[in-house]
Amino acid sequence: MEENKITLEWHSIFKDVIKNAWIVVLAILIGLMGIFIVTNSVYSPEYTSVATIVVNAKGNSSSSLYGVSVEMAEIFSKVFVDPTMKEKAAAHLEKEYFDGSIEAKVLTDTNFVELKVTSDSPQTSYELLTAVLEVYPDLSASIFENAVINVIQNPSMPKAPSNSVPSENKTSIVLICAGVALLAIVAISVLRDTVKNEAIFKSKIDSKLIGVIPHEIKNKSLKDRMNRKEKGLFIDGNPYISLRFAENFHKIAAKIEYMKLRNGDKVFAITSVAENEGKSTVASNIAVSLAHKGNKVILVDLDGKKPALYKIFGAKYIEKAELGKLLNGEIKRNEFRLRRYKKSSLSLAINVNTYSDNHLWIENGVAENVINALKEQVDYIIIDTAPLSVDSTVTDIAKFVDQTMLVVRTDKVRTSAINDAILTVNEVGGNMAGCILNDVYPDFAFFGISGAEDNGGYYYSKNRYGKNYSSYGKYAATVPTDDYSDEDLKDVED
Repeated sequence: MEENKITLEWHSIFKDVIKNAWIVVLAILIGLMGIFIVTNSVYSPEYTSVATIVVNAKGNSSSSLYGVSVEMAEIFSKVFVDPTMKEKAAAHLEKEYFDGSIEAKVLTDTNFVELKVTSDSPQTSYELLTAVLEVYPDLSASIFENAVINVIQNPSMPKAPSNSVPSENKTSIVLICAGVALLAIVAISVLRDTVKNEAIFKSKIDSKLIGVIPHEIKNKSLKDRMNRKEKGLFIDGNPYISLRFAENFHKIAAKIEYMKLRNGDKVFAITSVAENEGKSTVASNIAVSLAHKGNKVILVDLDGKKPALYKIFGAKYIEKAELGKLLNGEIKRNEFRLRRYKKSSLSLAINVNTYSDNHLWIENGVAENVINALKEQVDYIIIDTAPLSVDSTVTDIAKFVDQTMLVVRTDKVRTSAINDAILTVNEVGGNMAGCILNDVYPDFAFFGISGAEDNGGYYYSKNRYGKNYSSYGKYAATVPTDDYSDEDLKDVED
């Protein structure tokens, strides 16, 4: 494994940017707020009055005299900023001090001098510059008697602050704030140590990769998208499922058949590290795929606190078909009914209600006894468990099943947590068959981005599947009871 390898996964980055776009908007608002605060609280407006003078040497206008004039302009630019100039200008205005600043600049390669006086009000700037132009002859006469200074641009009253932030700069500040937020989102996405694709899995996860389930769009029809109606990612009888999505489950089912052929493995637990990684969908589709091959399969729901399989198959509550009632001892084994899926070779041992004391099923060995009894009658048992991070009994389930498979949804759980879960299953004596990488996006293409983010739970509409898919009956000889009557079926159909 390559622990510190960093890989750019564009779909992950794209999703993170879309998901956290509000942060970019917030950064823009912060930038605008900062500009507003600085402008209205910290910012002090300054006003600059400008005048332009020309310095000439007395005499004929020859090239040599022009050179002297340029030199004189350089000297006079220093005279204008001398403190003596400020004192005389202040005295001329009968002020105690010169409440502004003077700037004198010789225009390049000319004898023109640009004078600027800056203060905190336009009126003061204009008055100070006017005073400077009125008192400069007293100083200039003592420096160059042969210098002639003419004003070619008189002072003007400033109409706007000279130190205001230009609109271009404001735009730049806002864009910088947005860019910093965007870069932060991208950096967090890239540095987040999760499994983002198959290559990262192989480099960072210490387990076999049993199969890869591609990302699949739930709402493929325009009508469903407009109504925001979610269709389940169920491979049986769903015309919206892609061939690639279904085929990958068939490949996983084929590997499970090979495990049985090689080692005699029949009972497989499907779990995950965290919630919403799609383990219930994976377990259901594996069970259906195995049944399609002619195998006798039982799909068992041992996630008592948050059962999900009944939503996938659209099942209603029936007391004698409630697995929790059997495991709690509320009904006898000869009274329990397995639910048959579409009169196929797939049967369901599931719950509709929640059971907070489901840990007792595992601790007292009842669940293991039921699984062992069913194991002798079927080809495969697929068990949907709770996530490892929320239910400690999952490790106990891993002890009595033949193999455990870990569903890993891309960009969901940190690689360290995945490896810890794999290590935990192995340390308690379980057999970790490997991982199933779920919700894998295709290679990035500018005009081929596949789908949008789904909620990861993969729950299904009861109205969509209930009537067609919820038929119940006796399954083989696993439970010696009668089939449901027509009246019983009417009670559970939509």
